[in-house]
Amino acid sequence: MAEDVVRSEEAAAADHSEDRMAKGRDIRAETSDARSPVHLAQLLYDRVGPWGAATVLLAIIDGEGGLRMSGVAGASTQAVSDWSRVPLRCLFPLTRLAPKEQLLWLDDESGDRILTWVTAWNESVGVATSGGVRTAGAAEERFLCVVSVTWPKGPPLEQTVTERAETLTGDVGRALCGLAELGLPEDEFAAPWLAAVLNAIPIPAALLFPVRDRQCRVVEFRIERCNGHATDVLGRTPDHIAGSGLLKAFPGLAPAGIFDAYVKVLETGVPLEQGPFFYEEPLRGVRYPAVMSVRAQRVGGGLLVSWQFHDQQARMAARIHDAERLVNLGWAEWNLVTGEITWSRGVHDIFATDPARGPLPLDVLPQYVHENDLPAVTAAVETLCEGDEPVTFEARITNTGETRHVSVTAELVRDSLGNMIALHGVVQDVSATRRIEAALEASRQEAERHRLRRAEELQVALLPRPSARLPGLRIALRYRPAEDSARVGGDWFEAVPLPDGRVLIAIGDVSGHGLHAAASMAQLRNALLGIAHTGADSARILHCLNLVTLHSQEEAVMATAVVGHFDPDDRTLTWARGGHPPPVLVRAGHARELRNAEGVSLGAVMDPGYRVVTERLHPGDRVILYTDGLVERRDDHSDERLALLLDAARRGAQGDPGQHLSTLLSALDTNPEDDTCVIVLHVEG
Repeated sequence: MAEDVVRSEEAAAADHSEDRMAKGRDIRAETSDARSPVHLAQLLYDRVGPWGAATVLLAIIDGEGGLRMSGVAGASTQAVSDWSRVPLRCLFPLTRLAPKEQLLWLDDESGDRILTWVTAWNESVGVATSGGVRTAGAAEERFLCVVSVTWPKGPPLEQTVTERAETLTGDVGRALCGLAELGLPEDEFAAPWLAAVLNAIPIPAALLFPVRDRQCRVVEFRIERCNGHATDVLGRTPDHIAGSGLLKAFPGLAPAGIFDAYVKVLETGVPLEQGPFFYEEPLRGVRYPAVMSVRAQRVGGGLLVSWQFHDQQARMAARIHDAERLVNLGWAEWNLVTGEITWSRGVHDIFATDPARGPLPLDVLPQYVHENDLPAVTAAVETLCEGDEPVTFEARITNTGETRHVSVTAELVRDSLGNMIALHGVVQDVSATRRIEAALEASRQEAERHRLRRAEELQVALLPRPSARLPGLRIALRYRPAEDSARVGGDWFEAVPLPDGRVLIAIGDVSGHGLHAAASMAQLRNALLGIAHTGADSARILHCLNLVTLHSQEEAVMATAVVGHFDPDDRTLTWARGGHPPPVLVRAGHARELRNAEGVSLGAVMDPGYRVVTERLHPGDRVILYTDGLVERRDDHSDERLALLLDAARRGAQGDPGQHLSTLLSALDTNPEDDTCVIVLHVEG
């Protein structure tokens, strides 16, 4: 039984080995249908992959060492340009001295085994390629066809595997030659992705193709194409550079050692980054100096190179610094991941720091901020961290020897997960602007004070200066203009003895402010005094004032007034009102409004129907007359303000008339948007 199992396992192994070998049998039928090196590479890999092969590489290389066609297959496939695993410098001599086909087993430094099939193929039908376009009548051109199969480091391959792999590799190699005979397409430099990469480089860049001599040595590079930034020292455009030789466009690269460095990159595949270095470009006996840097990377059979002229960069940096200096501007960046900080020269100038000592970390900046501005800065930072939009704020910095006003616009950069990775900021010194604004504000305030003084002078000139004592009365009077304007108002009053022994008491209000209201107010006062000296009673005086208002040359004049006469002999007050708040009588600790028919405002109708009311007063009584600025407020109801007035009138009656007046103004907090006039009359015993 055991023997049967052993024989069965051996038969299975033999069958498996036979299956593996069958996969590697005749491949020529399939290769005949292949139309690209990529297809051929995959066919070969499908056969040798089960035997442990890792990579299959195919290439057609022209006589100048340029990669013209290629195919790659395998689990560990590398970039098409990575031909450092194929020792081309060893293959070129073999193709010239050995028979047409060569089959080589090579070991690289890592221990991998490489099976390489190589042959030289001559295009002898009288055509050649130039820039991807075939032209007739050209000389014979030589090409190299290469097939390479790599096995990772491991035990030796079985003899049968080795033999079958060599056969299959040769079959694929000859099929590759058949593709070459069909005609070589444009080289890898025409690939759209390579053109896109070239155009995306933001500095001068070009693709170089090597030019070799008969010993396969690189004697020149042809500038196959270049991007729109490509210029030389003399400022020639990309159209003048593309298609020319590298040493013709940049003759100074050879003495600078850059040409040899490019050749080394082509041979070894090790990228180059060189500079800045001194470069001179000779032209017609004149040497044009420059400082430049170069980079080079092997791509296919050529090089992708870029360069920069630092004198141009220096001029651009100087222009940027001049622009920053002219507008007191600078930019800064803090990398929150690496901790790297970058400041422009303008930020160093604003913070008065030495660029040689480096920029300031974020945790040091609060030391420069004025302590009164720290809360605003903290709030701006919190807003920045919580949102996705830039934040602009202003603060004063004080550690610079002077106080500077700085405007900052900051923006957080986040990754796809929302993590903060960088902070960008634009900083501008706006101190000069703030000084100008402060000077303008000071001038505005001075002009406002001047207008206020002129308005007060005009108001004083228009209003009387009553005596503190009148027959049978002591009087306290206060006029308070509106706070938001330097304009004269329409409030007015009068307290003057008449020839018949009575005292004329009047108070009124013309709507509006400014010269229009002042002129109407002066007109009413003048009319009042003229009519009062005729002996007319209060109702008659108001009637005349109504006619004056109706026939005023000023349009739409509205006014209110209370006119009264105090007789010191019998202590009576006779009065009338036209649309004005009635007087308040304070007696024996109580306060009330005096009653009279309201009448209508001056200038409303022709026959307003004013009437006189007589009130007998007692010694110690107080009579308060006022304009609506004392009790009217936009945010309070009128009945509430009236109750507050009566309460203040009662409480303030203990003091003299002046103290009583101060209590009223303090308790009612007069309307800042309107003029206010208050008269307190004290009846003497």
